[in-house]
This record gives sequence, structure tokens and C-alpha cells, in this order.
Amino acid sequence: MNYDILGCSATQDENQEGGSKVRIIDMILGGPRKTLEYTMTFINALASECLGRSYLLQKTDLVEVLVKILHHEQGDTILRQNALGTLQKFSLRRRP
Repeated sequence: MNYDILGCSATQDENQEGGSKVRIIDMILGGPRKTLEYTMTFINALASECLGRSYLLQKTDLVEVLVKILHHEQGDTILRQNALGTLQKFSLRRRP
């Protein structure tokens, strides 16, 4: 959270520039399927902790991305299970 490895938080510089910078999490979530599966497993693990949820929810459209994954996945895949698990953990917060 302190080093913003995934690029979930918007810095003041990005807010002043209109937030047009490409974030690492956006590139990973738009990558190949295997990368997406591993990323969702990692995000699900981060969402298990309070600080992890706080960090991930700084990315305002992450919930929308997770819901989109649920709609596009056919069957009970690992990707879908991790997206659903992450959404369930996010539901512990009022805002998402």
C-alpha cells in the first residue's frame, strides 16, 4: 500500500494531470488469460485483509471489472471463483 505496486491509488500529480497515466493493474487485467487468473488470485488474497481492501478499492472501477469477469465467464472457473470471492470481501465495506 505504501509503495503502490499495482498503481491503484491516484497521486496528486495524476489528479492534476487528469489521471491519464496507465496503471500497472490495468495492464495486468487486460493481459493474457493465465496472467489474469494469477492476478485475480493475488487480488483475492489482498482483499482478505482490511488494508488490502482499502488499497484495492482506491481503484474506482475495480468492482466493475470484477462484475464484468463474472458476466463473461462460462462455468465455474478459477477466474470466476476468485472474482466472486473478491467481490464478497469487498462487500464488507459500505461504499462498494
